[in-house]
Amino acid sequence: MQPHGRRSDPVRRLSGLRRPDARSARLYPVHLARSGRQRARHRHRRPHRQSVRTAAGPVSFATGAVYRKEKGWRDPDPLTVLGVANTNQQDPISGSSTAKEAYLELSVPVLANVPFFKALTLDGAVRYSNYNLFGSDWNYKLSADWMINDDFRLRGTYGTGFRIPNVPELFGGVSEGNLTTTDPCSRFASSGNATLIANCQASGVPANYVQLGTTILTTAGGNQDLKPESSTSWTIGTVIQPKGLVPGLSLTADWFDIDIKDAIRAIPGSTKLAVCYASANLSSEFCDDFTRSPLTGEVTYLSAQPINTGREQMSGLDLGLVYNRTIGGVAITLDVNATWLNKYVVLPFPGGAPIDFDGYIGGGNGGYPKWRGYGVLTAAKDGISATWSTQWIGKATDFNAAPEDVGYRTPNVFYHNAQLAFEIDQKTRFQIGVDNVFDRKAPYIQSFTDANTDTMTYDLFGRRFYAGFRTAF
Repeated sequence: MQPHGRRSDPVRRLSGLRRPDARSARLYPVHLARSGRQRARHRHRRPHRQSVRTAAGPVSFATGAVYRKEKGWRDPDPLTVLGVANTNQQDPISGSSTAKEAYLELSVPVLANVPFFKALTLDGAVRYSNYNLFGSDWNYKLSADWMINDDFRLRGTYGTGFRIPNVPELFGGVSEGNLTTTDPCSRFASSGNATLIANCQASGVPANYVQLGTTILTTAGGNQDLKPESSTSWTIGTVIQPKGLVPGLSLTADWFDIDIKDAIRAIPGSTKLAVCYASANLSSEFCDDFTRSPLTGEVTYLSAQPINTGREQMSGLDLGLVYNRTIGGVAITLDVNATWLNKYVVLPFPGGAPIDFDGYIGGGNGGYPKWRGYGVLTAAKDGISATWSTQWIGKATDFNAAPEDVGYRTPNVFYHNAQLAFEIDQKTRFQIGVDNVFDRKAPYIQSFTDANTDTMTYDLFGRRFYAGFRTAF
């Protein structure tokens, strides 16, 4: 059973959800001694499988047990721990967690080769998990696969999910970094926003305050107060394979809906500041995560450590097209996938105002355009294959920019890649290629994370060439 009960996790696939990187100015080269490691141990008993038969086919089930231990540690140089080195302060960390799990999976063919039911199969799975840090939990998943005929199929799933914080999220320690952050109180007096003006004045920010630079010293790292996140999800979709009309063509469409409670997320500093100063009378819980200088009004402390958000809700549509055909002895394969993000809303804490993520980008949050896609076209013959792939990142609006700002809205961005591969024999392959063929530059983002863009979303390297060789012994 995968977390949140889907074939894939669209949240991570669409964005990556990575934390912003800490940046610091290094004036003098100092060699620091530090060490760190993360280790995982797994013991998995071989599943027990048996099969009985119904009129529609064999009933299959599998059982198994898993023991897992994860441990991580980091030992920064003593000067780094004291905060007197030429880098940002870091704490030593160490922690571990263990899990014991057992599962049962069942697949039951219900109908076969009757009118309107070429095949109907019901699947179920249940998993029991026991964690030394968080207690125990049960999760399950149910799914149905209804093949109406050879050309048309319906499918759906419903399941629950449970994820404990991993070792870095729990025991990642605390480090400081000058992160790209937008202070909403910069030039607040001329903003025309009554709530913003009142809140900035209540915080003691001078009327003529202007943020110096684009970064704020921010603490990031682990949070040992994190709780597990839980979720429910469902999907419903169809597969169309019109073999009589277009042999080799397969079309898929799947609607997904995911609801995560206590989701583990590192809310960027820009978002915390923006939510705080948009709340009535500074009522947001995020207003407790930073302090300001009583003299200058600048932010002197800001926390971006991971927290359990109140809730995250996501829904959208996955579309797929696969086409296989042989023309003149050349095998042609086209594989295209696209995702439309209907909704992605984060409730930062119970009772808090929702934060819309769908259609937005920047500010250290990552990118969540309404549309994304990826397509691959391959032609192969006699061990030689040529591949052209295209990645599409749709339009998005900057989280923190005003409509009149440059970089407020990003355009559609396409990255094209090409590769030529030679299968010398069954064990040996040689390939050459070029990524970002047309040298597409990353668009400017007003609340950039680095390099004047969103480094979590766009390519920074430009056109590049490569060659590779692979063999087996």
